[in-house]
Amino acid sequence: MLICVTVLILNVWAISADDELSVNINILEELRKIKTMETKMKSMEIELEKMKTMETKMKSMEIELEKMKTMETKIKPMETELERLGTENKERVKVAFSATLSALENAHKFIGPYATATSLVYENALTNIGNAYDTNTGIFTAPVKGVYYFNFVLFNHHVMSTGLRMLKNGHHVVSATDNPPGQDTEDTASNAVCLLLEEGDRINLQLWENCRVYTDGNRRNTFSGHLLFTM
Repeated sequence: MLICVTVLILNVWAISADDELSVNINILEELRKIKTMETKMKSMEIELEKMKTMETKMKSMEIELEKMKTMETKIKPMETELERLGTENKERVKVAFSATLSALENAHKFIGPYATATSLVYENALTNIGNAYDTNTGIFTAPVKGVYYFNFVLFNHHVMSTGLRMLKNGHHVVSATDNPPGQDTEDTASNAVCLLLEEGDRINLQLWENCRVYTDGNRRNTFSGHLLFTM
């Protein structure tokens, strides 16, 4: 009887020992799994930090890109304006002329007097940029609408009076006159004016009726003008 009880107790103890060992083995396995998961989570956290860093860099890049777009938006009008100014400068009309009444060297001549006012032709062009002045007719024709400056000088070397008037499209604008010279026998008169001209307007000088003008190699009678700015 005692033997049977002893065997039974041993069997129970063996079963309990097996169960306890099995439980311990399961706990170790779960611990390994937890550690594995921890390792994976650590790796994921590192990757997440990397992604956050990349996201921060991308944000910075987006900000810089926006700045560049803003700068590009500002630069575009400037480029357009520079292009316009460059084109305008290339296409800007340049007009300037200066002419003397004659090209005489060692001679002289009188022009007039005439019973009626007579247009003078300043035949010796010293400068004629834009070819707006015609040395054959003495007429300046405005190539563009704008403000022009004109000047003329009149020399008198005779006992007779002299006088010039400037005409715009045949209408009197300004004049310069001189009475018979006194003791020095030589006098000079001049006048100048700024005029707003339309394209095609004509300017010329006219000798007064019953007046005379003198010219020689000193070329003291001049007619000049140039474009100040377009309108």
